[in-house]
Amino acid sequence: MRKLINNWHYISVYFAGVSALVAILGTDNITQKLLLAAITMMFLHFFEEFGFPGGFPLMGMKVMMGSNEMDSSKWDCNNLSSMFGNWGFLFLLYFMALILPNVFFLTLSAMMFLFAEVFMHLFLFNVKLKSFYNPGFMTAIFGMGPIGIYYFTNVFDSSLYLWYDYVLAVGWFVAVFLFCFRSKIYWGLGKKEGYALTDQTAYGMK
Repeated sequence: MRKLINNWHYISVYFAGVSALVAILGTDNITQKLLLAAITMMFLHFFEEFGFPGGFPLMGMKVMMGSNEMDSSKWDCNNLSSMFGNWGFLFLLYFMALILPNVFFLTLSAMMFLFAEVFMHLFLFNVKLKSFYNPGFMTAIFGMGPIGIYYFTNVFDSSLYLWYDYVLAVGWFVAVFLFCFRSKIYWGLGKKEGYALTDQTAYGMK
């Protein structure tokens, strides 16, 4: 089990393949196809951030936590907390929307968050790091962005939503983010031994 957890970001690639196949062969519903496409991109996004080229944990410490600590062994972050946070977020935000299609704000929340990813990887991280690339940039800009644009320009039906659905949509992905990446569960898992980040995961390709 520990070996699987320490390779969660590589396993994500296989899950991406499965979700892509289901998107292509498993449904004719366009909203479901787009949710599955977003799930596929999310799994690939995890691989880009933590597998190849990796380096998201260091960027997260610098930008999101405001820390200059370079020793990854001192971070409250490891493969166990990373898997919990990222896979948990994916399940609660995207799989829940897929499982409960009649809870309309869940789909709205999932699709709106695609643009949050684009904003973070295109602007926030690059501005803070004074860079042109950051781990997760490619899958966010060239995967999640186009999916979100296609949904809101070709599929989205505003008549299905009331004003509070938009509030619920934003509130949902904020609440999910806080639970997955800021809760006591996340920090507790990050302190457990045996799930240390590799240098490539922590710092990226040299």
